[in-house]
Amino acid sequence: MKILIIAKRAESLTGAGTYEANLVRELSKRHQVKVFESPEDLEGDWDIAHCTDLKHLTFSIARKLRCPLVVDAHDYYWIRYYHFFCLDFPLRFLAQKYRKVKYHFLFKQIDGIILHGKFLYDLYDHPHKYLSFYFGLDYTGIDTKPWPDRENLILFVGGDFFRKGLPRLLRALPQVLGKVPDARLMVIGRDYWYAKALARFLARGLPVEFRYGMPRSEVYRTYSRCKVMVLPSEIEATPIVVAEATMAGATPILSHVGGHPELVQDGKTGFLFPLDNIELLSVRLVQCLTNREMSEQLVRQGREFIGQFTIDRMMTRLEEIYRDVLAGKPCNDAQKEQQ
Repeated sequence: MKILIIAKRAESLTGAGTYEANLVRELSKRHQVKVFESPEDLEGDWDIAHCTDLKHLTFSIARKLRCPLVVDAHDYYWIRYYHFFCLDFPLRFLAQKYRKVKYHFLFKQIDGIILHGKFLYDLYDHPHKYLSFYFGLDYTGIDTKPWPDRENLILFVGGDFFRKGLPRLLRALPQVLGKVPDARLMVIGRDYWYAKALARFLARGLPVEFRYGMPRSEVYRTYSRCKVMVLPSEIEATPIVVAEATMAGATPILSHVGGHPELVQDGKTGFLFPLDNIELLSVRLVQCLTNREMSEQLVRQGREFIGQFTIDRMMTRLEEIYRDVLAGKPCNDAQKEQQ
């Protein structure tokens, strides 16, 4: 097939950026692929166009395409306004209203929408939606180390610090330090200058290191240094960083929101905690930093679960979606749901 990929020009180090990089690489092995660079690309004789993130699709691009369009959706924040502590909440409120209207009209230009996880799938209203839970991670690039060789390092990975619950983790850290004095936190991710400044202020006096830019290969190596990866998000879909950390041998601790329960089974492949239970979050952190047998068992079972999401399965599912869209078949929800 001749496929036009519509993607964000700047590299994203984690999440949708990882999915996008893997997708382009693997599609290029199987098909004739071009990444969109200019309006002239839209005039090409493409079999199908694939936008890797709904947020990056514009009306001008969607309207000019002369082939079927498939789009990935990675979040649900536009469906309604979710309030949480952050400096720019008025802008987030307005952005949510704008996106809701924009997507209402943009959906008419989309021939198939790919939703990563059952939580997202159930929330979206589109006549041609497809469930795909295959991240397609390239596990060969993820380093691992045995538990005794790891540091008492807690890892937080992802931009948008306040949506992802960094203040909640900072409130739990003093209780962790009372039990594990040499514990420390590394925050990897980009954010706006005002968010970074406030996050640093909230972290004052605590052993926290901020890394605002890091190549993906270095992020993968850093996973192998830590014992636990925490994502105490206010709202979240199915973040790829959870799968990456698990495969690297770090125990995941997640807030019980959104698609997190699809990635972690509480007490079996990691831990989930109620959003406002800081005490339980600190207890779980201490357990993961000090209990080797428990941590190794959680990681082993987590790898067995996450390991099924391979490149080959992702590509098989994606090509099935392409064929359905090209054939103009109605999407059968019962047939498309995956376990």
